[in-house]
Amino acid sequence: MDDKAGVCNGKDERRKIGKVTPRERDEISALFERKNGLTELIKALVESGDEILTNSYFYEKIVADLGKTTTLHQQWWDRCAQRYQWERVSGCIWEIDFETCNIYLRKI
Repeated sequence: MDDKAGVCNGKDERRKIGKVTPRERDEISALFERKNGLTELIKALVESGDEILTNSYFYEKIVADLGKTTTLHQQWWDRCAQRYQWERVSGCIWEIDFETCNIYLRKI
């Protein structure tokens, strides 16, 4: 993968590589919020030592929902990357600015 603009090789932290529609932005925003919410719920329950985690049905529901949401989240990125032909660079990830719908390649 070509790293012409210097992002991900120590020169720049991020570079704009595209834009999505407001509808696409809303789709990933909902998935992003759900994924983060489920992750925070699990962390809070673990930290509190809540007995609810011993209820395997409830725990399995949370884990299944998190797994499904994570898969949908990744599928959104893969689908948009293919549609818009976003470049992939080792050591970088894509990120979205939810206000502008801009997509950036960011060093991790």
